[in-house]
Amino acid sequence: MSYNVFVCNAPFVEEEWMGKLLLVARGHEFVDEVLDALGDVEVEVVVGKPTVDEWRTALLVLVDARRQALTAGMPAHPRMQIVAPAALTGDRLAAAIRGWQAEYPDSAVCRLPRAAPGLRELVALTVAGGRPAEVRIGVVGGHGGAGATTLAVALALVAADEGWRTLLVDAIGRGGVDDRLGAPVTSLRVVDAPDYPAVEVEQNAAEVKVVDLDRTLGGAQVEAARLCDLVLLVGNVQRNAMASRRVAVRLAGAGVRFGLMPSWRHDHVALALAEEFAVPVLDEVPLDPASIFSDGRVHLIGRCRLLAMARDVVRRGPTIIARVAA
Repeated sequence: MSYNVFVCNAPFVEEEWMGKLLLVARGHEFVDEVLDALGDVEVEVVVGKPTVDEWRTALLVLVDARRQALTAGMPAHPRMQIVAPAALTGDRLAAAIRGWQAEYPDSAVCRLPRAAPGLRELVALTVAGGRPAEVRIGVVGGHGGAGATTLAVALALVAADEGWRTLLVDAIGRGGVDDRLGAPVTSLRVVDAPDYPAVEVEQNAAEVKVVDLDRTLGGAQVEAARLCDLVLLVGNVQRNAMASRRVAVRLAGAGVRFGLMPSWRHDHVALALAEEFAVPVLDEVPLDPASIFSDGRVHLIGRCRLLAMARDVVRRGPTIIARVAA
């Protein structure tokens, strides 16, 4: 049994990448398969092990899933994608996935040809500078008190603090966002839209859009969820298994692209739920002591695990979205 777990707490490196896309391959057949999947993209190809300079200056590294030795001794790379050729199936594929997850937990293994669209999207975003014109992230709780609204507010606050024009859509409309939002940030706009949240998502211009969704996921909620690049399902899954599963069923039935964010990463019920719906388990939602938010609101403060995690998700959003698509 294997689980596809993406860990989002690796440090974000603010750096100017001047290199090319690097394809590290075991053999020429793999090179042809990847280039066919990518289409018309300029790629530097290395059959065998690359030099450290080639590795470090690459915008994005694509590595053959069949040979972990190709990465041995290389420094950490913030943008590495493991690619499994179509010929890698069954037990060999499962073994390759387990090996890479043990060595590089936040580098998912994507399998060709199914993952070709997600891989092209990831490459396109990298070539364009790492961010699309707009990122849409939905947040929904698996049960009451899951912390979904708190996470949505944190995501919106840090996105605005990073300088991106940000839209926070309150699709629940029971004052949850207003109750959690601390001091306003200049580039953050908040709209209350429980009846037609999809309209607000579509019509308002912003670089980052965060949608706080109601877990009932009625018609209007599902419509807004479908417009999101990624929906984060938040909750203590082990203690609220049936409630969380009901929300997952609604998301999956509506064709929504989502991932789980449990209260702790090793929640075995969350892992089983992720396997059932073939979705990733993202980093756990850190529940900071209440004293950090003494007035019940989320503020942009210094040392806070929730804000650090939210900032990482926002900064790496396009990469996470492309990997979930794969």
